Amino acid sequence: MTERDLLGRLALRLRKLRGTLLVLLASPLLPALFLSLFGGEQQPILGLLLGMGLIGLGVLRLRRGRVRQGAILVGVATGLAAAMAAGVAPLGAAVFGLMAWFGTTLLYTDTLPAEEAPPPPDALTPVRQRLSTLEKADPRLGPALVALRDLVADLSLRSGGAANGVPEARRFLNLQLDGLERIESRLRLGAEPPHGLVPLVAEMARGSQALRERLRREEKEALEIQVKVLADRLREEGYA
Repeated sequence: MTERDLLGRLALRLRKLRGTLLVLLASPLLPALFLSLFGGEQQPILGLLLGMGLIGLGVLRLRRGRVRQGAILVGVATGLAAAMAAGVAPLGAAVFGLMAWFGTTLLYTDTLPAEEAPPPPDALTPVRQRLSTLEKADPRLGPALVALRDLVADLSLRSGGAANGVPEARRFLNLQLDGLERIESRLRLGAEPPHGLVPLVAEMARGSQALRERLRREEKEALEIQVKVLADRLREEGYA
């Protein structure tokens, strides 16, 4: 790792910690809240609670890279706390709020953008792992395993590359893999394969092929609808 990378990581950590500065600046509100509670003053209590709550929300927005929203929340919190808790005149409270908004904006405008959310996990990864463990399975299970691999390859081409959008496919894969794993474990223990094993494996392979064909047919129908809609839209707009 180069020195530039280390400095970049250090700068990123320091920028993320700058939300702590707002918490420290708002920390005097906490003892003031306790004093107001002992004194029974309702308006200062409400102003302090609103100020602390809005500052907390502002810090969360700022740490997520939403500088504009966070700065507005901090400005509103400062104005409310000044007006309701400190008894500042409305004009003075508005000035304090604008100062807090402007200062927060200056403090955070050069921060790095919020980190992108990690991509959703591939639902087919466990399926591929289970299929890989069956690579050296009994050759009599081969047709079903080959058909399953072809089905997984087709599912990988669908949106997101996962089977989350096809519940039926997910159930089908789990059912087939559970059955094949149990059969393979029995065969490894020396069990004599019954006469119905080969027909069952052939039926499982046909089931995988049938599901592949149906999914491809559904994709074809969806594409035909999209083409028709686009063609109609182009004709309506006079471009075709």
